[in-house]
Amino acid sequence: MKRCDVQVMINDFPVDFELQNDKKVSDIIQSISEWTRERDLVFYEMYIDDGRYSLDMVPDISLSDVKTINCIVQSRADVVFSSVDEAARYCDRVSAFIKHVVETGECNRNDIEDLLTGISWLLEVLTKVCTFLGLNHDGLKYKDHELSHHISAFETFRDSLNAVMDTAHVLTVLQDNRGIFLDVKYIFRMLLLSEEMRSLIVQSIDSPDVLISSLRQTKDELPDQLAGIRAAAIAYQTGKDAEGSERLKSFIDFIYRYTRTCYQAVPMFRVDLAEIDVDGVSLELKNRELRNLLHEVTVIMENNDIISLSDVLEYEIRPNLENLGAYIDVLLDKISGK
Repeated sequence: MKRCDVQVMINDFPVDFELQNDKKVSDIIQSISEWTRERDLVFYEMYIDDGRYSLDMVPDISLSDVKTINCIVQSRADVVFSSVDEAARYCDRVSAFIKHVVETGECNRNDIEDLLTGISWLLEVLTKVCTFLGLNHDGLKYKDHELSHHISAFETFRDSLNAVMDTAHVLTVLQDNRGIFLDVKYIFRMLLLSEEMRSLIVQSIDSPDVLISSLRQTKDELPDQLAGIRAAAIAYQTGKDAEGSERLKSFIDFIYRYTRTCYQAVPMFRVDLAEIDVDGVSLELKNRELRNLLHEVTVIMENNDIISLSDVLEYEIRPNLENLGAYIDVLLDKISGK
């Protein structure tokens, strides 16, 4: 057995990986796939040097042509959480789009083609989430109808959009179905609160006591993280990019741990983040605003706009997080039944 000269990572963390007769990237994929199956994890994509690949699109190339392989894996519960979160955000965007179209009459065929693609994607996500949870379409009800009824209505809406071409008919179809994406969003939320989701969490991720401990740890670490955000902004402003980058990485790791714990608490303790309120703003909305700010940071970093990066850190993200501890207190009280 010989050591692998390629740097193999799992979720950005280097692992000590050894090879026998492995010579190609496909050999690494097979080994990591076996490792994840043994642990009931989901191996769904990988980065080869600077390229991102799904498992069915990975180039079968020699390891001698590769420097790093970063394998991205998640627990089944994390896959459900991330998929449902993205689907819910898409439903919000489409609802806003339909409202704009109905009010202004502004719409073109490209918009409709994009919407049709999005609907097909939502149906795929819904099917896969139900599969992960072990639910069939007739085993869940929403608004006195089984899930299969809502899926059929969604498919009918998609087919109606696909069948019409003129703007007047498109506007009629959108007007008649303007609430359908809100229904889909609440179906996803209901899935997160289901007993099947709770069981999946118990099987695959942190126990209730660990989640509570993680929330308390988040609150305890918050002052240092707020100071770290300010220090990162100052570092970027004074040309100390390496220091700023290190502090930013620490903050992103902190936010990832908090977000993961926060969303795991939803089905584990049967709480609704929309009902966790501080000064009239829900934790669900606060998390969404934070997620949008982090996305903005990603875009800014891709554009290498250091000035904007420091401004967003100090004047937007830091103020957004200053009262996070109060939300955690309310959430912990909710969990304990106070």
